[in-house]
Amino acid sequence: MKHLILIGLLSTASQFHISCEPPRAASVSGPVTGGSELLYRYQWELSELNGESIKFNINDSKAFLQFSPGQINSVSGSTSCNRLTGSFELSGSNSITFKPLAITEMACLNNKIENPFLEMMGRVKNWSIVNNQLLLGNGQTILAKFNAIQLGDAKLNGTWEMNYITGKRIAFEGLYPNKKPMLIFQFPSNEVRGNTSCNGFGGRVTIDGNKISFSNLVSTLMACEGNGEQSFVQALKNVVSYSFTDENTLVLHDKNGMLMRFTRK
Repeated sequence: MKHLILIGLLSTASQFHISCEPPRAASVSGPVTGGSELLYRYQWELSELNGESIKFNINDSKAFLQFSPGQINSVSGSTSCNRLTGSFELSGSNSITFKPLAITEMACLNNKIENPFLEMMGRVKNWSIVNNQLLLGNGQTILAKFNAIQLGDAKLNGTWEMNYITGKRIAFEGLYPNKKPMLIFQFPSNEVRGNTSCNGFGGRVTIDGNKISFSNLVSTLMACEGNGEQSFVQALKNVVSYSFTDENTLVLHDKNGMLMRFTRK
């Protein structure tokens, strides 16, 4: 069960041992390419912490922040293990202060990001957005970098297993008796990969609002029984948009309506 605990950011910082190298000196200032309107437009995925590059695997829980404006500005996100919520204040041209956070209290075995991530949050004093990257710093030192991810794109991230395809006379379980087709998204990369139920494949995915298209699909060349693979690949080529019925159900549409449905794995 998850529990919420309140963490005072500045006091939290002293409780953690940080194994990362000291932050490298670098200016947080620069050719700013966006203000607070961009801060609120995107979800921000951690890409660098204390001078060290952060790489997440496709099924990893990622560290990210999402900002919302209001009478009291709010921030939410993940440490890559626990969920966090809280508030923050903006002042001047680029000053930011995070208030004490509420964080779920799950055990984070072998997680090396959460503690230094929370310590970083307690030290942040200023911010900027340069070339679609959020920089959080303390004076002239960059503490963390985050990549901008469109909110819709972020919701697509992960592994999706197909459980329905329209227009086929053969029952779904007959088309895919052993293995079901799978899609894997990892934005901000525009690459898609997965399995046709028989062969692994990769290609390009293009997003514009709720419009989506797949192109340049290349797969391995194993011989496949039945029509399942062919049906799936042809359907992908006909996809024009997507929607969600809930957080864990993705629907791909062609010009006539629902074409395929997937469940988050």
